Amino acid sequence: MSVLPRVRLMLARKPWLYWLMVGVCAAAVWLGFSAAEARTEAARNAWGKTRRVLVADHYVATGQPMTATARDYPEAMLPAGALSSLPIGAIAANEVSAGEVVVTHDILFVQALPAGSVVLALSATDAPQLVMGDDVTIFGSGQRWCDGVVAAATSDRLEVAVPADCAAAVSAQLSAGAVRLARKG
Repeated sequence: MSVLPRVRLMLARKPWLYWLMVGVCAAAVWLGFSAAEARTEAARNAWGKTRRVLVADHYVATGQPMTATARDYPEAMLPAGALSSLPIGAIAANEVSAGEVVVTHDILFVQALPAGSVVLALSATDAPQLVMGDDVTIFGSGQRWCDGVVAAATSDRLEVAVPADCAAAVSAQLSAGAVRLARKG
């Protein structure tokens, strides 16, 4: 008689052996999962304490609104200045890739435009590299006209908020093509 029929006959006469084998197999599987979970927890604890930080949802170009999601990362792998919250209306100060941890120098803390200001569109071709929120001085026809704040900036166009009493003079300089911008230090 071969081995398999003998085993089947023995298990049919003594069912407790079958259930004992099932229990041993279940215990072995449980021990394996328990050990794997313990190793995972030990590896997680080796990195130290975690902290909730913001991670960019998608690629954000300079001057675009910033969107991010909060995620937990070990403090050992976080860059200095990692943010845990975004101010309302945060704008990207430089390009941020999808999945990148957002740090303080990645966003502009946008201040409100001065009350009563007028926003004028200017060409960015001869302007210094400006981003939203930069303080600028407007020159035209060889003289200083007024100060302003960059309200929006793209690669070819700037929107600058100037005081209302200076807007007419700057507009005249714009039509003459004589406006130059300087970033204030």
